[in-house]
Amino acid sequence: MRPWLFALWLIGGPALAQAAGNSQPFPPGNWLTENNGTVVAIAPCGGDICGRIAGIVLDHPTDPAPMDWRGQPQCGDLIIKAAPAPTTDGTRKWAGTVTDPRNGNVYQATVVLDDAGNVRLHGYVGLPLLGVTQIWHPYAGALGPNCQMPPPG
Repeated sequence: MRPWLFALWLIGGPALAQAAGNSQPFPPGNWLTENNGTVVAIAPCGGDICGRIAGIVLDHPTDPAPMDWRGQPQCGDLIIKAAPAPTTDGTRKWAGTVTDPRNGNVYQATVVLDDAGNVRLHGYVGLPLLGVTQIWHPYAGALGPNCQMPPPG
């Protein structure tokens, strides 16, 4: 074996073993965002997880659905794509990207399913230290056609 291949194996081997330790699939479900205005459906997609907009609170039931940066309705937009990430403490963690549906900006993100059954989404630019974490709670309420959902209350 060439020395550089062996060195690469030594560096990557432990990380791959840890990533394999996060083999528990993400439980599919709907998650209410921190501002209570959107529901994101997160489910496995291949070996990764994907999150799509599944519910949006409108100010008035007759208001049009909000549009994304492409001029299309936000309903169904893929906004999270993440792969299992290595951890040393057994935490269920995924790393990837989150997209702002309003302007198309893409941010690095980690998604953690905490012990209380909530999603902790940490989005950042460059360094995780420069990011923001939101806590999303499970959503069991009704979702209407075109992602309409009743206002919280």
